[in-house]
Amino acid sequence: MNQNAEQTTQQDTAERIAERLQAAGDKLLKLVGEQAKARSQIEQRWLKDLRQYHGKYTEQEEAAFKDAETSQLYVNITRNKTNAAEARLQDMLFPTDDRNWGIKPTPVPEMEKKAVAAGVEAANDETAKMVREAKAASDRMQTKIDDQLTEARYQIKSRDIIHDAALLGIGIVKGPVIVGRAKKKWTTSPNGESELEITETFEPGAARVDPWNFYPDMSARTIEEAEFTFEHHSWTKKELRKFAALPGVIKSEVKNLLAIQNRENGVVEDHLDDIRAITGVDVVSSSNRYEVWEYHGPIKKSDLQDAYDLSGSDYEEDEFEDLDDEVDAVVFFSDKHILKVVLNPMDTEESPYSVFNWEKDESSIFGFGVPYLMRNAQKVINAAWRMMMDNAGASVSDIIVVNQDIVTPADGKWTQTTGKRKLYFLKDKTRTVQEAFHAFSMPNHQGELANILTMARQLADEETNLPLIAQGEQSSHVTKTSSGMAMLMNSANIVLRRAVKNWDDDITRPMISRFYDWNMQFSRDTTIKGDFSVDARGSSALLVREKQQQNLMIYANMSASNPELAIRRDWEGMDKEIAKSLEVPHDKLTLTEDQIKEKRDQAAQQGNPEMEIRMAEIQMKQQQMDFDQRLKIQELELQIQFDYEKLQQERELKLADIASRENITIAQLQARTGIEEKREKNKRDIAASIAMSRQAETQLKAQNLAEGHDTYG
Repeated sequence: MNQNAEQTTQQDTAERIAERLQAAGDKLLKLVGEQAKARSQIEQRWLKDLRQYHGKYTEQEEAAFKDAETSQLYVNITRNKTNAAEARLQDMLFPTDDRNWGIKPTPVPEMEKKAVAAGVEAANDETAKMVREAKAASDRMQTKIDDQLTEARYQIKSRDIIHDAALLGIGIVKGPVIVGRAKKKWTTSPNGESELEITETFEPGAARVDPWNFYPDMSARTIEEAEFTFEHHSWTKKELRKFAALPGVIKSEVKNLLAIQNRENGVVEDHLDDIRAITGVDVVSSSNRYEVWEYHGPIKKSDLQDAYDLSGSDYEEDEFEDLDDEVDAVVFFSDKHILKVVLNPMDTEESPYSVFNWEKDESSIFGFGVPYLMRNAQKVINAAWRMMMDNAGASVSDIIVVNQDIVTPADGKWTQTTGKRKLYFLKDKTRTVQEAFHAFSMPNHQGELANILTMARQLADEETNLPLIAQGEQSSHVTKTSSGMAMLMNSANIVLRRAVKNWDDDITRPMISRFYDWNMQFSRDTTIKGDFSVDARGSSALLVREKQQQNLMIYANMSASNPELAIRRDWEGMDKEIAKSLEVPHDKLTLTEDQIKEKRDQAAQQGNPEMEIRMAEIQMKQQQMDFDQRLKIQELELQIQFDYEKLQQERELKLADIASRENITIAQLQARTGIEEKREKNKRDIAASIAMSRQAETQLKAQNLAEGHDTYG
């Protein structure tokens, strides 16, 4: 009897706890409903963005076109602009040869204090040792996080996030999320039999969150200001049962949820059918799916304790003594049924969500995408194109005016078109047929409308800050030189650089920092731990790859032409850096040391044709330089002779004029001007010395050019 009473008491207690949790679930359900209502305007804007991206008019516009019997053509430049912006940013953020982040040790004053404590003489050695150990640990941490992101396919998901941001204005990444990965390993026994071992490991991963399923605190302007976030999941029964197998899940609530026959509609409006209608996909019923919400934010401490009691999770009573009245937790619920509640696993209590905006909105977390930025330009282009088609259709055929008093159709039927072989009878014999018919032509305004199209395209470039050259297209007025193209591309990337910096600040730095915190908190590998900082370098090294390529080539050519600089260079390292900047597989294209040595020996024995060609080119350049210099010297000497003769004639004329005015002989006057003659002679000597010095400089350059080929080779 006592056992039955105890069971009844436990059952009553469980029912009271379940009622309290359902009340908490009802509050969360109302809260997410409020956020969905506040987000409804943004959802309508997203639907317009999607229609514009797919080249579709709204239903109201299509109905208006049918009533007016006008053209319904759509000139879709939005898709091209959006895809170009997305591809350009992906190429800048995720090159194939390097990551866009790094881990480096934080300068810690404690290192110097510990080193000084060890002794003044050994302080420098101790500090250097600590710095080396910290650098080695940071490298291991960087490799660990890089492996985790690679397993999570972070770059692939990041490309989807960039697509969301370019299209809708917002991209969301979630991480670290704990995922189970099955690792396969084949083992072979001594008798030769192979056996497959499958072990499941739990590692941190990253996930892309669909913007349509993301409901943050709508009162916040940035994700950092958001007090809570909701994420919508649409699960099947299979997924729900799989979720129930996880630790900490309230299995009784999952069973109650699965037992409901007639489920009510979800708390939020599902726009999946609208999206499918835009893309031309038939509507599919989703009645077999369950609306599950994932909540990150504060809850009451009593609700957390009730969830632990109902799920059967082990905990100590004193675990809740140090907690405040509200704790930061993760809650999974569906309708009013709370399925799982756990404390935020991170000691930092950070939200796992990071948000990237293509164009930031100062009033909300949701930004603006490319379709929204060029909405008006797209409308102008469509309107101008429709007018052009309507005008072309009207102007291609004449308007026929018929005087019915003069002629009548043979069949007695007046139609809108005369037809090629329609027969008419002349009624009034006193009038002529020419008076019965007259044709008028509709003016063609294609040129004026084409100008509107051109201006609208330019307006789209300016509004999106994405000119044609940034899309891979080159206008007729754009320079064809490599340096000019580099300058134009650098200018065209200025706005995209801002987007890259936003990605560094909003995605890379917080995301990698959370992975660092997770490894510091949960990893058992002590060799990777230390005081490190995240270096998000997407806006630094990766943005200047084109400039680095040019500078490397200039630097290599400059070093090769100067023997002194050539001695100082590491040509093997230079080769690797040039191949890296050009994204060329250096290892596959470079010979081994033995192959290089063998090739050099063969060249030394048989002679190197390439070297002989280069020597011939150098000799030709030297001969050309000598010829040019001799020509310049001759031109200079002729010019000096001509100037001297001209000056002599002017001098004689001036002397004769002065002698006649002063009534003296020319000889007497020449005696006075002897000093001037000496000055003229000095000028000629200086000019001759300059010509000789230039000739010597040219010979020295030619000699350096001839000697430089050995170092280059």
